[in-house]
Formats: sequence, structure tokens, C-alpha cells
Amino acid sequence: MRRRGCLIAVGGMFGLLVLCCVVGWFVGIPRLRDSVSEGITDELSTQVASQLDNVPGDLDAGTRTLRVEELQQAIDANLDSSTASDFGISVDPDGIAIDFESGSQQFGYSGMPVARDGQLVIEDMTVDNEALGWILPGDRAAGIIEESINGYFAARDLEIESIELGNDEITFTTVPAAN
Repeated sequence: MRRRGCLIAVGGMFGLLVLCCVVGWFVGIPRLRDSVSEGITDELSTQVASQLDNVPGDLDAGTRTLRVEELQQAIDANLDSSTASDFGISVDPDGIAIDFESGSQQFGYSGMPVARDGQLVIEDMTVDNEALGWILPGDRAAGIIEESINGYFAARDLEIESIELGNDEITFTTVPAAN
């Protein structure tokens, strides 16, 4: 009888462990990813809008330049220093690079922003750290940037016609949205 009771107890504990792992995998990890994505998207959207909305009234079609240094300073000032520090964004004709430090490790993303079908698309977004790539993969990081900038222009009934990458600045040429 004791062997049987012991086997039932061990089996029950193993079953609970498996259940906890399944719940963590299918509920905990997606919530963590969503939480990180939403926080970054909100902050980035706010900072993009505050930098590009320097003219009162409606935003007309034309060119708008996003200065990465100003964007980086604003995000760095509002970044939770307990989770990340030394946030950096750089842009040159070869693409965009985003890096930051968490703990004692350096993390980074890089990709190529292009205009496609009236929106910003970041092609070939890669992450240089496997652990970070598991929590926030490159395509998801690209989606955060795309959502922030595309949402800004869509709210103003504009589409991105072209993008020019300069030295730490991105120039968007916009046209009225085709409804």
C-alpha cells in the first residue's frame, strides 16, 4: 500500500509540474511579450508624435524628418532604468540599429526601413542575442516600430510615399491617404 501511495503522490506532483509549465508557456510568456511590446509601442508612439507634431493644426502631405538623437534622448529619459539602460538608436543609409544594456549584457536589433504600400516596413530585422530574441523576436521589434510610425501617419490620413535614411535622421515623404 505504501508503494502505491508514494507512486500516486509522485505522479500527482509530476502532473502539477507539467500543468504549471504548460500554463507558463501558453499564458505567461505571451503576456510577458505583450507587456513589453505594448510599453515600448506606447512610449515610441508618444515620442514620435511629439517630435513630428511641431506645427499646430492639420498635418499636410510633404516631408517630415524624425531626428533620432532627439527621439533617443526622450525615450532614454522615460525608460525604466531598473530594466534597461544606455538606450541607443542610430540610423545611416545602411539601416537602423537599436541597442541597450540590461544588467551587464548588451543587446541590439538592426534592420532596413523601407516604404511599401504607403507604410513603413522594416526588412530583415535581426537581434544579436538569442535570449532577447526569444522574448522579443526581431519581427516583433520591427512590428513595434512599424505600428508606432504607421499609426501616427494613418491618424493624420497620410501615407508614406518614400523614406530617406540620413545621418541619425529619417525623412518621410508623405501623400494624402487613398481611401
